[in-house]
Amino acid sequence: MHSIHLQEKEQFEKLFEQEGIDCLEDRMKVLEAFFQTEQHLSEIELFEIIKENNLCLTPALISDTLDLMCRYGFAYKHRFNNGVIRYEHRHIGQHHDHMICTKCNKIIEFKNNQLENLQLQVAATHGFHMLQHKMEIYGICTHCLKWRPSRVSY
Repeated sequence: MHSIHLQEKEQFEKLFEQEGIDCLEDRMKVLEAFFQTEQHLSEIELFEIIKENNLCLTPALISDTLDLMCRYGFAYKHRFNNGVIRYEHRHIGQHHDHMICTKCNKIIEFKNNQLENLQLQVAATHGFHMLQHKMEIYGICTHCLKWRPSRVSY
């Protein structure tokens, strides 16, 4: 587990104890499984990871824990174009945007400082103070593009 995840795990445990949230031990198992990957996970995918770790947790507990993780800032919920809700780690101060393949649903995270600065300039030009934003670019990834049928020429 990454060191940042160890810090988040400690914060998660303290916060949940202070709030008197039940099933703390099981919720910690959900958090640990969530931190096993940096992927954007659906509830079903997280349930599968938990099952692979030979843990017996209910889908309802997993769903409720993900909601709590979002509410307290440990995770972020995305609903990309395909409608599936996916969760990702929320690392404070670390912003990124997404490119989503419309064929295979692959999600690529990226950061571009020039683009970030341009967005701030555009907002300022319109007298707007930007607090946050998200960018989602939809298209076809390199892998799927290779498998596209080539055009028939006459």
